Amino acid sequence: MTGQFEVLVAASDAENRRELTQMLSGMGLKPAISSSVQEAQAILSAKPVSLVFCEEKLADGNYQDVLRAVKRTAEKAPVVVSSRKQDWYEYLEALRLGAFEFLDGPVRAMDVEMIVRYAVRLADAAERNSHLRAERPARVL
Repeated sequence: MTGQFEVLVAASDAENRRELTQMLSGMGLKPAISSSVQEAQAILSAKPVSLVFCEEKLADGNYQDVLRAVKRTAEKAPVVVSSRKQDWYEYLEALRLGAFEFLDGPVRAMDVEMIVRYAVRLADAAERNSHLRAERPARVL
């Protein structure tokens, strides 16, 4: 991947933020951190983000607010929602609203690594696709 792979961690629980940041740092990533929807929106509008990890509840809203904010960006990064409540209804609702994945908390390093690897492959494919489209001559009708 030639572009920068940026990760946003939106979590109001300090321990969850720390653990997820350590996992991502161990994979060579330096995530942007937010503890509220407002901070997440500011990060999303300031720079392109390739992947978002978001807790179900934040200080000033929830994952649905973050999903809406991501949908307004050009990158439309995959959003992974995590929750300590094992609520099947919330799982289905998050996926219905566009979440990429829903993880039961606390998140496990193996799950985070699998999701990051898949998201990197998606970003690579999207980048290759955009280069091919740009190189393709325009059709004349």
